[in-house]
Amino acid sequence: MDSAATWGDDSPEIETLELTTKGRYAVMAMADLAGHAEDGATPLSTVAERQSLPLAYLEQLFVPLRRSGLVESARGRSGGYRLAKPAEEISVADIMDAVEEDTRFTRCSHNDPRCSSVTPCVTHGLWSALSETTGTFLASVRLADVVAGGRYSARSRSASPLPMRATVGRTYLDFNATAPLRAEAKAAMIEALEIVGNPSSVHAEGRRARSMVEAARESVARLVGAKPSEVVFTSGASEANAWALSQPWATILTSGIEHDSVLAPTRAAGAEIVMLPVGPDGVIKVEDVAGLLTSPGIVRPAIIAVQLANNETGVIQPVAEIAELARAHGIKMHTDAVQAAGRLAIDFAALDVDTLAISAHKFGGPKGVGALVIRDHVDLVPLLRGGGQERRRRAGTENVAGIAGFGAAAEAALRDLTAINVVGALRDGLEAEIKRISPNAVIAGEGASRIANTTAVALPGKLAETLVIRLDLAGIAVSAGSACSSGKVGASHVLEAMGLGHDIASSTIRISLGGTTTKDDIAAFLAAWKTIVGAPALAA
Repeated sequence: MDSAATWGDDSPEIETLELTTKGRYAVMAMADLAGHAEDGATPLSTVAERQSLPLAYLEQLFVPLRRSGLVESARGRSGGYRLAKPAEEISVADIMDAVEEDTRFTRCSHNDPRCSSVTPCVTHGLWSALSETTGTFLASVRLADVVAGGRYSARSRSASPLPMRATVGRTYLDFNATAPLRAEAKAAMIEALEIVGNPSSVHAEGRRARSMVEAARESVARLVGAKPSEVVFTSGASEANAWALSQPWATILTSGIEHDSVLAPTRAAGAEIVMLPVGPDGVIKVEDVAGLLTSPGIVRPAIIAVQLANNETGVIQPVAEIAELARAHGIKMHTDAVQAAGRLAIDFAALDVDTLAISAHKFGGPKGVGALVIRDHVDLVPLLRGGGQERRRRAGTENVAGIAGFGAAAEAALRDLTAINVVGALRDGLEAEIKRISPNAVIAGEGASRIANTTAVALPGKLAETLVIRLDLAGIAVSAGSACSSGKVGASHVLEAMGLGHDIASSTIRISLGGTTTKDDIAAFLAAWKTIVGAPALAA
């Protein structure tokens, strides 16, 4: 039922039955709840794991399922979802109706005179009868028929259960979400895990742990062109951004294309917020910033927060020029350099910013560790208190193993910057082929300077979430925007801030390459893309 016929230009405009992602996933999830009804309420994360389904998509589907009275939610420690009726009382047709899945085999175009209710085409009766038969069949099948022991269960037709999905090679093209752990980082972490001492202790074991932390600090400083004394380790870039923006600012100037880890603390700071305009190319114009800074409404103390490279489009911002303006007007400057680190040569001193945030896992380090680089003589009120770690700037025993992996990854990323043009050539070839296969595709920020690994491509009229899921089923890992916003289904705030419109913003996926990406990976993506973009019902 997933395949659809193709029709030439001379054929009447009809639509064949293809169960879209929402229909298939809704039935699978409901069957899972029916099969585990004795367990009571089940978290959607458990359903997603058991059925290999995307959690974010299930969360979206269960809204209409609950509204239709097919499931009910339970709160508390045993919270989750359960069937609102016995499995024997819920039909597959009920589920299809709830998620607005069209199960008619064909519907003739209302605008095609060759086939309408008044002048039906020669085969209209055939397809209408098949449509009615299909609807009758789906209405006759109950959830109880699908689960184990039911007449349509997989186990009733085979001596052994069928695998959920064939084991195939995967192609990972989501490096902006997280890069695979580098071998150097893994080795450093294993070595650090053997160290017993607390880096704040004065004995030999403590000094050994301290030396590992400080060696990593030097490596991270080299990656971003800073002094080791300017590097303060954090739990990641979200903490680093929040720390920089949680100071007692009267005014914060930022833009709508920033990562949520910048926008959220900005909104929570209680300061006056000034949004910097962004062009359709995704670039903040220096002259626009200059005009705003000369206005009398900028109350001090103030800070400008502008990312070095965008996480969705890869567009590079003129941070050094904006920082120069900020300094001339007595305003501080923060930059989120998370996506730039390891993909762009960074010189903290030359950028002339006051603070800079980076995260280890974006360039092959471990997750859960990052840094805020703070210019010497810039004093920040600590975000975390309770200890004297990190020169009394950030309390909490240092994550020695994570920091060791961070340092090793920073050294490797700095070394591999010489090969970034190879990644860029792969990205450029990928974009050229995407536009050849799908001429209506839109590359966001295509005309601007971008980091070499990132492509944000939109197919107007096609939901990004569905594209991501279909690529995943084809063995390709990409994303629909920031991974830190997983579970949030909707249009990209970055692309909307660029003024590209809701249609583009809701249909854009992000493809991000890394140093281990090969031509075969690109070929695998393009093969899947060619198949997927030509399939009907993508916008469901």
